[in-house]
Amino acid sequence: MGVFDFVRNLPNKLYIALLIKKLEFHNRVSKKSMLSETGPTLSMTTYGVRFQTAHVSLEAIARGHVRPSRAVLFVDDEELYDQPTNGLKRLMKRGLEIQLVENFGPHTKYYPFLELVEDFDRPHATGDDDHIYPKWWLKGLSDSMQQRQDCLHAYRAHCIRLNQEGTEALPYLQWGPGITTAPSNLNFYTSSMGEIYNPDFLRTAKQRGRAFLDCCPKNDDLWLTSLAIENKVPIALVDGMNRTFPAIPASQQLTLEATNVFGGYNDVQIRDTFTDTILERLRELEQEQGLR
Repeated sequence: MGVFDFVRNLPNKLYIALLIKKLEFHNRVSKKSMLSETGPTLSMTTYGVRFQTAHVSLEAIARGHVRPSRAVLFVDDEELYDQPTNGLKRLMKRGLEIQLVENFGPHTKYYPFLELVEDFDRPHATGDDDHIYPKWWLKGLSDSMQQRQDCLHAYRAHCIRLNQEGTEALPYLQWGPGITTAPSNLNFYTSSMGEIYNPDFLRTAKQRGRAFLDCCPKNDDLWLTSLAIENKVPIALVDGMNRTFPAIPASQQLTLEATNVFGGYNDVQIRDTFTDTILERLRELEQEQGLR
């Protein structure tokens, strides 16, 4: 990074640093429960270096205008599970659950919850441990779900595009921004910014079990998007726009982006996951949208 880029990005870096300090302080002094009776359930996962800062993301949610009715942090490392950070310990006193689970890669943020719960009586949200969500984050997801309970709602998505023949998806890097004008099954949501699922969709995902291990073990967004397409559950962008929330700097050292996106593994998993039935549905949707 050159000097110009460093100076240009300095205000944003200072803002994030101050925000983290504020959340750290809130974590130390707050005695307020991070739960509420009426909110959706919530799950996240953490691993490696991210474990040290996971409480920052969770604290951002805990101070929100809408709080979850249950909050579970899944950890697949027994050593980390046995030694939670002080920040996580404080959140546990305010309602956070930490559970040791099998490693499902990126699917660990949601899948253990499907096995943990026998049935679902309310929407379920997930987020990433490397982002700082605004106070209105969970409220935005909850409000969107109340408005359209037949949809999956997310803060960010790409628009799936097929090749000219309609026989397979174009490379992931060639997809454009998600459709914002209306919910659509051409939207491929990106879960790092957060999303929420309705109970019926959760039941569908639970019924399909661990089938994702055979086609997209390293891409949870792809699996759940494919289930949405198969079951005609449109994906809606909250408030009709794509958003990006601040990232916790140190947490970005570990990411699937290098392998999945720039390494081309996304495209391999997409080919393995998009069945002929899904491709047929996508062709129909492209025609409806005037893209074919």
